[in-house]
Amino acid sequence: MFSILHALLFLGASSYAACSVVHKTTHNAAPPAPQFKLVFTCNLVLGVAHDFSIVRPQYTRVTLSILGGNWTDIDGTLIANVVPGIGGEWGTVDSTGTLTLDADYYVQFVHDKKYAYVRLGGFGVPAKSDDGRTVVETDTLRHSSLNNVTFFSPGIFSGNVLVSPHWASLDKLG
Repeated sequence: MFSILHALLFLGASSYAACSVVHKTTHNAAPPAPQFKLVFTCNLVLGVAHDFSIVRPQYTRVTLSILGGNWTDIDGTLIANVVPGIGGEWGTVDSTGTLTLDADYYVQFVHDKKYAYVRLGGFGVPAKSDDGRTVVETDTLRHSSLNNVTFFSPGIFSGNVLVSPHWASLDKLG
């Protein structure tokens, strides 16, 4: 008698065998090490407009307002201004002091006045540093190469300003 249990066991064993074969054939193949390029630096001015913190046994949810800031290119030329009052940090700080970043905001490019939506995630230490990853969504032609790229964006705090260079893998830039 063939049961559902037999079918699941067969599928599980078949899947394991298929994964083992794939794993064995690709185990020694290492992807090439990525090369990164500095694309821009973000300066975010942060503040506490309202304290909406939620304290739970596992973590504390924190809120920070994004009060302003800008993006500069690698030469220090202003390319965009952070739109104040839209977005913010909604992350959590766990019992070890690790901040899980969860922020979003908008910038407005200086050359054509178009906008970009920016999403930041990652980990850090509150008011000290972060290891972020940033994704940008925009319809400006000049900076369309920023779309569909995950930027490595480590940051360090200087007072209430987060300074964060944004690096991208060369194979992802258009």
